[in-house]
Amino acid sequence: MFDPACTPFLEHLDTNYAPSDDEVPEIRSLIQENDEALAELIAQIKALEVVQTARICFRERHSALLSPIKSLPDDILSTLFVAIVAHPSQRHARMTSSHPAVILSHVCRRWRQLALSTPTLWNKLTIHSPPTPTAPTPGNILTSDASRSLIIAQLPEVDRCRRWERELELIKTTVHVWLKRSKGSDLFIQFQAADPVAAGHRYHPQGAMKSPPAATVSSLVDIICNVSSRWKEATIRLTGSGFEKSAFRRIFELREDDVPHLQRLALSATFAIALGPTGDHLPPPNQDTGILGARLLSSLSLGPTFAAFNTLPVRWRQLTNLQIHGLPSITNGAKAFGFSEALALLRACPQLVACDLTFNVGASNGGMSGGRVSLPHLKSLTLRHFVPNHDFIALLFLPSLKALSLPNDLRPSTPGHSATEAWLEAFGHQLTDVHLNAYNLTQSGLLRCMNLLLNVVSLRLAHNIAALFLAAGVNLETPLDGDFLRRLTPSFGEGNVEGWHCCPKLEAIELPIFAGEEALFQFIAQRRRAHSSGNLTIARLRKVTVKFETVKELDIANALREDGVDISDLALKLTYPLRIPLRQRAPFGDDGSD
Repeated sequence: MFDPACTPFLEHLDTNYAPSDDEVPEIRSLIQENDEALAELIAQIKALEVVQTARICFRERHSALLSPIKSLPDDILSTLFVAIVAHPSQRHARMTSSHPAVILSHVCRRWRQLALSTPTLWNKLTIHSPPTPTAPTPGNILTSDASRSLIIAQLPEVDRCRRWERELELIKTTVHVWLKRSKGSDLFIQFQAADPVAAGHRYHPQGAMKSPPAATVSSLVDIICNVSSRWKEATIRLTGSGFEKSAFRRIFELREDDVPHLQRLALSATFAIALGPTGDHLPPPNQDTGILGARLLSSLSLGPTFAAFNTLPVRWRQLTNLQIHGLPSITNGAKAFGFSEALALLRACPQLVACDLTFNVGASNGGMSGGRVSLPHLKSLTLRHFVPNHDFIALLFLPSLKALSLPNDLRPSTPGHSATEAWLEAFGHQLTDVHLNAYNLTQSGLLRCMNLLLNVVSLRLAHNIAALFLAAGVNLETPLDGDFLRRLTPSFGEGNVEGWHCCPKLEAIELPIFAGEEALFQFIAQRRRAHSSGNLTIARLRKVTVKFETVKELDIANALREDGVDISDLALKLTYPLRIPLRQRAPFGDDGSD
């Protein structure tokens, strides 16, 4: 055993002692002897490291034989694969090497064979066509990566054309691979593209591109439409300058027999309209759009359309989910989508469970007729922009309504006349999920609304200021302040909750703009204590989402813990504005230059 203290020079180590001439050879001999031993030791260590690596590898390879996942039958393992791909976080996963199905197929031979033999791993096609090689401006590069957009926009036009064609060819190849692997299973399609017809004059026959952009996109559309008989869900978002020569015509020429399995459709198509004297030639979707008449269609989301809804071939009576985005802002004299049109549409859809309607600017309560609208199964209703008032509500029978969303009402409230209050007076007692725009409500009006929500569990108060640009008389001051929140805060007397309090069953609240950390602290603490004290008339607050107007001064979560409030199951998401560091003031007259 090596002993570092076994040296005749121990007492001189780490001192200023200078060895004599007779001692120098002895010291050098000791160093050489130690170096030889050290070299041998290093060699032994390297040999041991080799053995260690081999031992670790041996252990890992044998331990892998005991991995529980190896003993899973193929059917269970493939079910796990499908669950991974179907997770909501993967809903918009692109068909690239980072797609979970591709990653699973690259783990090992068994997993690859199993992944390739599981069609439902490959039946979700997310296709975003690259932007067409048009004028070199960043605004024409439709991508979420701004820096990449700028780089592409600055390339010479020939290079942009070649890049665009290569990207599209890669997409087409990938779609072919996905379709082959999905075999005969139902397909879930997401297709988003801009029509390159407007860029057709940019085609360079001298060799920049092999074929015109429109023809290239049409070939991709053909690939998708050739398997339309397998579509189960389709989300199609298209933009173009005109329809007559559009690369997307094939989609709108499909008939109901071409989509026998289609159950859910989201269709948004923006085409320029030629404003003629009659307006007969309307761009799709229109009465000739056959996929709207799919026999099994139960869910429809329809973007702005020039055509009247009663002319569309939709089987309205069988729909359970409906989303209508109104009409384009310029309709060539056609009537905008308003409240009377909405009533007629709702009467045609008696089986609705969820409905989302966007009303055009100028929608009014006039001309509503036709009798009562009965929607016995409707659970969720969203009304955007202009919210109908009492006359509209009086015609509705909605016994199952639980969720109401009025996120961006553009009609300012007047004293004693509020569409929001009218809706809550009619249905507030049965609602459990409410989303309101607080900007158009006064403090007293908002509190009256809260008093109507006896059973609300989830409350979201939007703060949409778009109304400022479209309507006059909008309340400029937000009613979402400490006084408002104190009305929702229980008070205690001798250990018991006292008095009446708004929204007694509230479990989740979202405030997009708020001022007053102390008021929020008291609200959370008292709500949690009220339930913990055994008072079951006040629900346990479980989720709070708040965006503050002011910088952070109080650590609310820590303050709650210090005050003895149990926050173990409380989801607290608080957002503050960033602190801007102050710049040091330069001396007067010093502009920073030499």
